[in-house]
Amino acid sequence: MPDTQAGKLIDPILVPDILSFLAYGNIGANVKGLKDYDTVLWPPVELTYYAYHVMVGLGTIFITVLGVAAILLYQKRLEQTRIVLWGLMLLMPFPYIANEAGWTVSEVGRQPWIIYGLLKTSEGVSSTVAGGEVVFTLIGFLGMYFLLGVLFIYLTLREIAAGPAPRRRLTALPGGAEAPA
Repeated sequence: MPDTQAGKLIDPILVPDILSFLAYGNIGANVKGLKDYDTVLWPPVELTYYAYHVMVGLGTIFITVLGVAAILLYQKRLEQTRIVLWGLMLLMPFPYIANEAGWTVSEVGRQPWIIYGLLKTSEGVSSTVAGGEVVFTLIGFLGMYFLLGVLFIYLTLREIAAGPAPRRRLTALPGGAEAPA
C-alpha cells in the first residue's frame, strides 16, 4: 500500500529485478519510479494503486473459479456442484467492475498527460465544443447504457427462469450403441 506522505510502501513484497524484466525484458534495466519525477507530475497514486489491485484480484478470482468449473465440467460433475454454479452466477457482474477498474488505472494513471510528455490534460480543452454539447452526448450515452443494462438483466432473468433444457433420454440400440429417444 502506498504512503505518499512518507514516500514509501507499507508492507511491501519485494521481488528484485522483476519490474525491469516485465517492462524491458531485461533484469538489469533501470525503471524510473515516482521519486524520479516532480510531485506535480504524479497521478493520484492511491486511486491508481487500489483500482489496479481490484482489477488483478478479480481477474485472479475469475481464473480460479473458471478453472474449477472447467475441471468439474470435464469430470461431468459441474451440474451437480451447486456451490460452483452459484459462484459462477454471482460472479456475473464482476467483469464489469474489473473492466471499470482497469479503465480507471489507464486513465487516472496517465495523469496529468493526455499524450505523455507532449500534451497535458489541462491543455487539452477544446474551444469548439460547447458545454451543452458535452452534456447532451453524456445523457445520450447514459440512456443507451441504461437501456442495454435493462435489456441484459431482462434476458438474463428470462434464461434463469427457463432453467436448463431437459436431458434427452438415451435408448439402447442393438450392439450396445445408444440413440436419443
